[in-house]
Amino acid sequence: MNSTPRISVVMTVYNAGGFLIEAVGSILSQTFWDFEFVIVDDGSTDGSVEVLKDLSGRDQRIRLFCNPSNFGQTACLNQGLREARADWVARQDADDVSLPGRLERQWACVSEKCDTVLVGVNGWIMNKFSSVTGMIHVPVDDAAIRASMVFRNPFIHTGVLFRRVDPRGAVVQYDERYRICQDWELWSRLLDDGKVMNLPERLVGYRHHQASLSHASGEKTREESERVVSAIWDKGEAGRPIEKRLLESFREGLRVADRGDFWRFYGRNRPAAGEAVHRVQAAGALVGQDVMAAAGELVAAWRLAPGWTSDVLVRSAAIRLGLVGTLKTGSFDRGGRSSAG
Repeated sequence: MNSTPRISVVMTVYNAGGFLIEAVGSILSQTFWDFEFVIVDDGSTDGSVEVLKDLSGRDQRIRLFCNPSNFGQTACLNQGLREARADWVARQDADDVSLPGRLERQWACVSEKCDTVLVGVNGWIMNKFSSVTGMIHVPVDDAAIRASMVFRNPFIHTGVLFRRVDPRGAVVQYDERYRICQDWELWSRLLDDGKVMNLPERLVGYRHHQASLSHASGEKTREESERVVSAIWDKGEAGRPIEKRLLESFREGLRVADRGDFWRFYGRNRPAAGEAVHRVQAAGALVGQDVMAAAGELVAAWRLAPGWTSDVLVRSAAIRLGLVGTLKTGSFDRGGRSSAG
């Protein structure tokens, strides 16, 4: 591979087990072809290295780096960024999947919008069997994303595409003081460099299972998210106290008792852009506590964005009825070429 690719896809791997072939295959079967696939194995002991070596032998776009021991995901992400050659970096986790048109849609977006530095997507939630169990809703436009930063991470890490070099000429790097929320912290810095957005299409499948890092490290996630939020708040609202209880309540699943106070706080401190997304997220957290409270959030979302909210409700019903099934990510032959329709 002599020419510089347009996109470098960066994946870190540590004992990815039975999910690895599906994850790698979802990238190799993309409809967009001009990319390199930088994969960093972080000292896997479950046979992942052997699988990766086999896959890299089939597709010359894969550049495999195998660490002798486990350095941690954030360090490996930075290793991948240093090895990347393209101007744009796409992320892909080793247990998630990308739908075939993901990179093509993102590349079209950044090609058209030259001031954009970061573009993500909406997504699906999958279980360990790759069956769709839910949806991830993230705000779409720049204003809504900026409004969301202090409340919740507004990007799906496994679905982003961002500029590899910042306006000052430095290669973008994650902060290695963060083990779980390193992506959220990075977005807070990239927002200073240009426009950001999320595509409305659901183009990635995020796998939620017991072994996932954020799922297994709840207290660490909480501590790191507090640090990220505090830094964002201090930068944008210098001198104002952080109402920690309300912010924590929303991030961890809005409590019924906090509903009124939270939305008053939301209205005072952030614009309404993206509020329908946040209302639906609140409904999801409240449904197990108070069905009427959850319904109230959905009504509020519908009043703000009736078409989008109706679509979410229809898709949610289809998922519950088992009508969605698994995501179609395509397949690839021994030459690495997609056989997706």
